[in-house]
Amino acid sequence: MAHCDRCNRYFGSYDALWQHERASSRHNMCEDCGVDYWTFEDLREHWVESPGHHYCTFCEDHFDSEYELDDHNDETHQYCDNCNIWLDGPDEMESHDIAVHNLCAQCNRYFTTLNGLKNHLKSSIHVPKTLACPGRGCTKKFSTPANLVLHLETNTCVSGITRQSINRTVARLDRGGLITNPNRMITGTTESYQATQRSWNGYNYECYLCHKEFGTLPGLNQHLASPVHEQNIYHCPKLGTGCNLQFRSLGHLFQHVENGSCGVRRFKVVRDGIDGIMHGMRRIAL
Repeated sequence: MAHCDRCNRYFGSYDALWQHERASSRHNMCEDCGVDYWTFEDLREHWVESPGHHYCTFCEDHFDSEYELDDHNDETHQYCDNCNIWLDGPDEMESHDIAVHNLCAQCNRYFTTLNGLKNHLKSSIHVPKTLACPGRGCTKKFSTPANLVLHLETNTCVSGITRQSINRTVARLDRGGLITNPNRMITGTTESYQATQRSWNGYNYECYLCHKEFGTLPGLNQHLASPVHEQNIYHCPKLGTGCNLQFRSLGHLFQHVENGSCGVRRFKVVRDGIDGIMHGMRRIAL
């Protein structure tokens, strides 16, 4: 008599045992190799790894040769050259590219880093421009508070709002020093500089503060209008994992917070603080 060790049953013949092993859910038999596996996953792994089998894991189908399997994969499935793996179809390939290769599916554009993709998704390409500039006479709109503040800090808004007026407003609103250094707000420079033709040194227009040279006078004045020569009067809030990183301008601080790299944006006090400052911007509109 033939005995099934796994089921502890006897059969009248080996043919009966053979039929039992192929019909019973307790057995996972590879008929070609005559091997019985404990689980279907073990059997499936055998089909995938054995050179004697040509098995498609997506369709759960067997093919007569490696050539037939390759032809089937080329016609039916998607291959990732970077990862050297097959994926079921276009939808799975797109999900893989998004998760692994930093793909923006909407733009069909790949990014070298995850942060690059995140910044792209936060850009005006994907975020509608709903924040109107509060400056009188200005019709520009922006997608984020950071972009709006950076616009105002260039000192080029038709309303006449300047970085200096923004700094004074924030100093008045941020009495608790959540994002500002009160001492630097008081002692730091609030002067604005305007270069003239006297900045020409014979070759270029030279910044007399840092001696950087520019090919045009407007280029030098744009440099002087930036916060490059000011102190770091802003800092990342000291909350949770807040990094206390220092910034010369409010716009760059807002960019840092919106980026989410240190996680302070999740705190309500930070979000409320940003909302309060944005409300204050409307009050200084000329």
